Amino acid sequence: MAALDYLLRAGLTAELNGDKLRLRPADRITDADRLYVCKHRVELIAELNAANDPTLCWLHLLVLADGYVVQACGDIDTAITKQKAHQQHGDTLLAVVAVPGFERPLSEAEIVKALIGTLAMPSPKPTASSLWLPRVARLLGTHPAVLLDEGHLEPHDLAELADADIVLVADTIHVSPAWINRPQRVEQTAEIHTVEEVKPQHIIHTAATASQAWREADAAHTNHLMSCRACHAATGRYCPAGVDLRRRYNYTQMETSE
Repeated sequence: MAALDYLLRAGLTAELNGDKLRLRPADRITDADRLYVCKHRVELIAELNAANDPTLCWLHLLVLADGYVVQACGDIDTAITKQKAHQQHGDTLLAVVAVPGFERPLSEAEIVKALIGTLAMPSPKPTASSLWLPRVARLLGTHPAVLLDEGHLEPHDLAELADADIVLVADTIHVSPAWINRPQRVEQTAEIHTVEEVKPQHIIHTAATASQAWREADAAHTNHLMSCRACHAATGRYCPAGVDLRRRYNYTQMETSE
């Protein structure tokens, strides 16, 4: 996906409508982006077609008459895989089984499950950005959704800066005018009265002390923003699911009720 990666890093998504390419959001398209699309139009269309092709599968199991199972790896059409397998193995080939969702060879136990149809789909691994963003937020004393909603980080930053030093990223945000001049949240306070003196006690809610409902709403909202190409928090644009998650996040109390 080399050609599409350039557009993703620029915060753009590409759609294929017949033989026409459409980029979104339109207000983010620059002259450099238009020039790039003109130069790489063929590659972009090929990558979009490949991404939308449901017949492609990375792993196929070739079951042979002598009991052996050959694992054929690589994004290949299942029909083509069967044709090549018959040419290579002839009558000794009993079956070709596609294993969608896997991009690695299977263990013996997994092969057995795949052949009888009980192999579960692999759990998605956490992306680098899903681990990196919360760490930056913790250093700044905030939470991931704030960094995205207020435009301190853009969606394409999550991929471009995933390998960057989180301390350096946090320091850069911390001294930026946008961070310094950001609207301050009103913190709840409570007073503790003693015989000697009265001192105000400031209660600062963080992700570690927040309610379970708020943590779940925050995680769902943040994960959706990082994965949904239609949502752009900095400009207030959300897909229908994003609107629901944002509303849930806004109306979920952060503090735990006593």
